[in-house]
Amino acid sequence: MIKVLVVEDQRIHREYMENLLLHSGRYELLQSVTAADIAVQLLKTMSVDLVLMDIVVNGSLDGIEAAREIKQRRPGIKIIIVTSMLDADYLRRARKAGADSMWYKDAGSSSLAEVINGTLNGKQVFPDETPEVQIGAVSSKELTGTEVKVLRLIVEGYEYEEIGDRLAISLSTVKWHVSNILHKTGYANRTRLAVAVSQKNFIVPKIPDMDM
Repeated sequence: MIKVLVVEDQRIHREYMENLLLHSGRYELLQSVTAADIAVQLLKTMSVDLVLMDIVVNGSLDGIEAAREIKQRRPGIKIIIVTSMLDADYLRRARKAGADSMWYKDAGSSSLAEVINGTLNGKQVFPDETPEVQIGAVSSKELTGTEVKVLRLIVEGYEYEEIGDRLAISLSTVKWHVSNILHKTGYANRTRLAVAVSQKNFIVPKIPDMDM
């Protein structure tokens, strides 16, 4: 039996994963925990083959930070990041942390069972890109790369001058991009835009260790 640890703080998602494992006939659910730092401590001594790790969970670590620590200590453990957060930085961070695969809870094209099977067979199962999200009147895929960068900084609370400094563009260029984003999405101002984007989980503000 393949031994599995589940790290998930939302009951409905945790029960889904538990039921999938318990009825598979192939997996042994060792334990479910709601905090990533608890998982890190357990895996110092617990014999586990696979971890299903949500990103935004209880505790002092997020799931990706915990995955990095686990992989550094015990690289043989397979880790699948499971998330409803569509932020592209999470996809980048999960890869860099050494996670084996990633599955979107609400928008994945493959089932969790398929991702688990592929991962245990030695594959790395990652989406090619974050799923498409409707932001006001526009699809997220209709935003340019620069517009997404500007939008991220808006969501994180930066002012026009600070956005210009961080992206090495002029103040007038920043305002031009913001105007284009507002026009495309149909939102009246930056505040409403930032709230809508955050609620969609397309960009998650204040991501820890963004340069990891």
